[in-house]
Amino acid sequence: MPRTPAPKTIRSAPIARAFFPSTADTNPGQSAIHLLLEEWEALRLVDYLGVEQSAAAESMGISRQSVQMLLASARSKVARAIVEGLSLQIQAAPKINLSKIFANQRNLKMKIAVTCQDKQVFPHFGRTPEFYIVFAEDGKIISEQFVAAPAQGHGALVGFLADQGVDCLICGGIGGGAVNSFRAAGIQIYAGASGEVKDQVLSLLSGQLPEQGEANCDHHGEGHDHHHEHGEGGCGHHQHDHGEGGCGHHHD
Repeated sequence: MPRTPAPKTIRSAPIARAFFPSTADTNPGQSAIHLLLEEWEALRLVDYLGVEQSAAAESMGISRQSVQMLLASARSKVARAIVEGLSLQIQAAPKINLSKIFANQRNLKMKIAVTCQDKQVFPHFGRTPEFYIVFAEDGKIISEQFVAAPAQGHGALVGFLADQGVDCLICGGIGGGAVNSFRAAGIQIYAGASGEVKDQVLSLLSGQLPEQGEANCDHHGEGHDHHHEHGEGGCGHHQHDHGEGGCGHHHD
C-alpha cells in the first residue's frame, strides 16, 4: 500500500503561475513542464532566499531529505524548460485549495516585534535595547512604533512581549531558554534575520521570511546579567575568540 505524502507547509504564493517562451518559433506541440507548488517552495527558500536546507525543511514541516528531493526535481524541471524552450506552469496538488491557504495568511491580524537598534535588526534577543513593534492586517502595516526594552535577559523580555500581545518575533540570535519561553507563550519566532527592521516585517507579511523557531545562539543561559559586548553582525562574550559567522561562547 503506497504511503500517504506528508503534508507540506507553503508559506507564500507564486506571483506568476505560468511562464511561456517569447519567441514564435518554439514547438507548439511540446507539452508544458509542471512544477509542483512544493517544488517551487523549496526553490524559493533555498535558491532565492538562501536558506539552509535544514531550515527550509523546518519551514515546510518535512525532512531535509525531502527538501533535497524537491530541489533536485525542481531544478531539473526549470533547466529543461529553459534549455528546450518549454512553458513552465506551477501547480498544486489537486486537493489543495490555494485561495484558502493564503487567505488565512493575508487576512490575519498580527502584532510583530523585531529586536532593534538604529532601525537595524539587533543580533541578540536577550540584549536588545529596543523593539520595533508593528500591527498588521491584510498583509499591510497599520501602525508602527519603537519601544525601549524594559530590561535585559530573556525572561523579562518574553514577558514584556507577551503582555504587549505580540504574535511573532523577528530577531537575529536567540538562545534555547528564550525559544522555550516563547513556545510556552504561543509566540512564533523568525530567527536569523538581519538588515532594516521594516524590510524584515514586509518580508514576513509577503510570505518571504521563513519561520525559524530553533535556538541559533548558545549562551550558557540567556538570562544572565554579566556584561556582553556586541560587535557588528554577532554577539560578543568577554572578548573570547569567535568562530566565523557565529556567537562567541564562554570557555570555562
